[in-house]
Amino acid sequence: MSGNVKKLIKTVIIIAAVVVVLFVCNPVSCVGATERGIRYTFSKAGEEVLMPGIQFHAPLVGSIKTWSIVPNELAIDVPINSAGAISKDNQIIGVRLVVYWQYDENAIYTIATEYTESSIKNLLASEANSAIKTIIGTYTIFDLAANQSVIGEKVLQLINDHVVSRPIKISQLNISNFDWSPEFDIQINATMEAAQRVRQAEQQANIAEQENRRLAIEAEAAAKAQIAKAEGDLKEAELNAQAIIVRANAERDAKIAEGEGVQQYNQLIAQNLQTEIRIRELEIELERAKRWNGVEVPAYIPLNPAGGVVTLPAAPAR
Repeated sequence: MSGNVKKLIKTVIIIAAVVVVLFVCNPVSCVGATERGIRYTFSKAGEEVLMPGIQFHAPLVGSIKTWSIVPNELAIDVPINSAGAISKDNQIIGVRLVVYWQYDENAIYTIATEYTESSIKNLLASEANSAIKTIIGTYTIFDLAANQSVIGEKVLQLINDHVVSRPIKISQLNISNFDWSPEFDIQINATMEAAQRVRQAEQQANIAEQENRRLAIEAEAAAKAQIAKAEGDLKEAELNAQAIIVRANAERDAKIAEGEGVQQYNQLIAQNLQTEIRIRELEIELERAKRWNGVEVPAYIPLNPAGGVVTLPAAPAR
């Protein structure tokens, strides 16, 4: 056998030995992006927390264990029996909780040395069961559904208060359902039917009240309209009467003014007539004066005792 052949065989044996060691002893492990790991040697956990990536351990006697740090889901059912929750009004309540929890990545060594996944889930289930019963005990059965979100927040806070020293974190809690006994369902249905009848009666009373109020308002409006119309008619009559009085007064004043005008006119005419007469008298006297011969003529002519006319003396010649 030539030297080259011997070298080739030796190389193949070394590669095969390495492959066997890798597959049998497996000294290489991979920690995922959402994981943290602990290196074990002879089943003893090391304190170093391994981050994501390729990690090595001692062949045959060593290993690496990982824990996911993403949230885990844990469903917890509280049954409707003697182990169920008791409401404030002493009703047995069943409920389903879903808790979302995750490992504390800063406490992986504590988890590796003091806890198992099963023990942590049992711890969470116990704390959740105790917390939901405590909070439900402060509500009546009729208040549960309306306060579901508030109850969930209170239960989450109570669980966190109890596990604050544990190497886990509670990120979310959901209450998916409340339940109670069939007997109470029958009672609820009867109560709801009675309440419905009461609401219907109240509604009918409200409708009747509103209708009576509407009729009263309409009657009041009609009465006000009649009063307003009567007042309007009265006002119109008063205005018409006042207008008639005003017109009568105006006509009276006009007639008085007209009469006074006629009277004044007559007075003026009379005065003018007297003036004309006086002027005529003066003209006559003037004319008489012009013709006067110095003899006064009596105002009357005496009669002759014999019944004849007395002959006046002739006027002297001028």
